[in-house]
Amino acid sequence: MPPGGRGPAYDRAMPPEKVRLRIGNLAKAVLVTGQAYQDPKDALNEFVSNAADEYVEAGRRGERVRVVLRRRGRAPLIAIDDAGRGMTPDRLREVARNLFESGKADDARTLGEKAIGILAFQQLGGRCDVVSRAEGHEETWALRLERGKATAGLERERRRARQVPGTTVYLHDLDPDVARILTRRKVVDYLRARRGPALARGDYSIEVVEGRTAELVTPEKPDGVLVDLVARPTLLGRIEFAVHVAPPDGRRRRVAVVGRAGAVIIDDVAELDEFADGPWASDQVGGHVQFEALEQSAGRRAILRDRTAFPLFVDALQAVTPALARVVERMRREVDQDTADRLADTLRRVFSRVLRELADLDNPTRSPAGAGTGDPATPTLLAREEPPPSPAAGEAPVPRLPDGPTEPPRERERPAAAGHGADWSRTRALPSVAPDPEPTEARSRFDDVAGVVLYNERHADYLGAKDDEAALLDYLATLVAKELVLWNNPRAPGPDLAEEMVRMLVRVRRHLPRRRG
Repeated sequence: MPPGGRGPAYDRAMPPEKVRLRIGNLAKAVLVTGQAYQDPKDALNEFVSNAADEYVEAGRRGERVRVVLRRRGRAPLIAIDDAGRGMTPDRLREVARNLFESGKADDARTLGEKAIGILAFQQLGGRCDVVSRAEGHEETWALRLERGKATAGLERERRRARQVPGTTVYLHDLDPDVARILTRRKVVDYLRARRGPALARGDYSIEVVEGRTAELVTPEKPDGVLVDLVARPTLLGRIEFAVHVAPPDGRRRRVAVVGRAGAVIIDDVAELDEFADGPWASDQVGGHVQFEALEQSAGRRAILRDRTAFPLFVDALQAVTPALARVVERMRREVDQDTADRLADTLRRVFSRVLRELADLDNPTRSPAGAGTGDPATPTLLAREEPPPSPAAGEAPVPRLPDGPTEPPRERERPAAAGHGADWSRTRALPSVAPDPEPTEARSRFDDVAGVVLYNERHADYLGAKDDEAALLDYLATLVAKELVLWNNPRAPGPDLAEEMVRMLVRVRRHLPRRRG
């Protein structure tokens, strides 16, 4: 037993000691808190949020937030301006004294729940001036904050006196990297991605000004087909879907997660481990999912995984994932079929020209190699056929085949018996292509009855070319050339077969559509 006779039962009965938390270095805490944002654009977004929240609280729709960039010159600065109700000196004092106690914490319409956003200026520059004129007042007042200081100054503003009520936040002494990163183009694109849903609803508008150029931030128009996903009611509010599915075309599409006030919490739901695979990460799905009960981190770049709203959100998305996956797969199949039909039509046109050049259309790709008769073990290499003579005077020229699609493939004559070359004299069908329903390890095989080259969709070479239509066309043309040369030269030795393959491919690639760009 421990000294004093106090056993384990006594220790368990002792209540825990309560220790009051205190900030040992207030100035350092202010500095660290203000630099908690991952990106300077996130810090700038805090001041846009404050302006947007002002319009929401005042019940005003369609008002404008102006972001002014002056990145060059001796005194670069950024200004964020609104035409809201403005703030009195007492209200400015309250802002400075209640950084961690926001009056907007319980207002689902606004974002300013933590009341530390004003400290974000420290990631952008060395000084922040909040210049404001309240409705019903003539004076303009300024609250001045400096990086790392735990105190702020409040005084009447005369040099930048406002003519109308509202607030302008001036960010001075910009860091060099900030002035380089926050270009008009990057700021516009960022605000479009982060505030698109609210802009689309017309809650407010945002204008970015740099020099003599002003650009209105417009919401991105989703492409594709809107998927009918029914909103899911929860005890914390509705989870609403605005999700579009588009054909795969190499573009990157993402589904944003929208929280309160129509602001984007994260740009891509696939950033969450629960949705890192499947349709959400397919590059075919875009739009947003909105659930105002979701909370976001102080840096505005992550969803807080609380025990109430976040599980409801995950369950709702998992419930609609199978239906979304079916839409994505159906559209992918339709696109694949359209692509296959287009490529097959192109290949028929290409080989029509190639076979005309070989002067062998009635007997397609019959080459000197393997065309002779005799012992199959010792094939005879015949001399190449001379091109047909030009028509004599008064004779009609040899008709040319059209460049468009030819007639559907007809049943081909099978090769002659051993000792005879393949007889294609009774067919004029051009080869087509299709996926092999029973693929082996080979890249392709030839269905001589249907006149179709069947390609292996599982082969690594096909998978490497399938996402680039030009590369896929080149690959399929190579397979068609290979199969036709092999089929019509069954007795040719290796060197002669290789020569015929080159002879065919040189002409094929001459007629393939050229790559753009």
